[in-house]
Amino acid sequence: MSGNRVAEAPFETYTLAHVSRMGGQAASTLRELAQGLETCSDESIYHHTIVAIRNQLALTDNLANDFAQWARNSLKREDLASHLATADMKDCQTIGDLRGAFCEIVRAYLEACPEAADEAAENPFYFCEGMEVAVPLRSTARTLEEFRQCVQEMSGESFYLHFVAPRTRREMQSNDFSMWLEKSLGLSELAAKINDIDVMDSTLDGAKERILELLDAERAARLKAITASN
Repeated sequence: MSGNRVAEAPFETYTLAHVSRMGGQAASTLRELAQGLETCSDESIYHHTIVAIRNQLALTDNLANDFAQWARNSLKREDLASHLATADMKDCQTIGDLRGAFCEIVRAYLEACPEAADEAAENPFYFCEGMEVAVPLRSTARTLEEFRQCVQEMSGESFYLHFVAPRTRREMQSNDFSMWLEKSLGLSELAAKINDIDVMDSTLDGAKERILELLDAERAARLKAITASN
């Protein structure tokens, strides 16, 4: 079976070093937030969504992104916060898609509740940016068994970098795990199952456990086939 293969190119594990900086824009009202969403840098959108979720690691709060948090805590608009929190990052293949989703939510809310446009927030929203550097770790894998061990031992940040961030950050429709399993070990079906996992419906820990379950099922199927052939 393909699960017995030893990959020529190993799976290499990375983690992130992230430094934040002010982006030079701020919003004290919802109207100003709408303008900021349209004009801020892609780095700022990424920082307040992808990085914000990564920093929460456990994802225990449904209001994961910074825009939703600000709407709830500073504007006291729970309904808007709920809408902002539902922006589906899995369906957004680029930062531009993600920006468009948030802009559309805020525009629709302003049309429905025009009185909210110029209400002063308790605290301004500061658009920030960040610089990330991928730092290689010593953990690598060439077989399915070694890959499972890599995933099991990954920190939350490293897991986020390889599984969640690629879809939006690098304008991909997959993740590092699925790409390596398909290209290096020929496990296309397993790769597709892992790519179908939606972390927004669970937690990072939950997604990690689901991946480990899928890897264990693949290993069990391989052992069963080997036993049957003997």
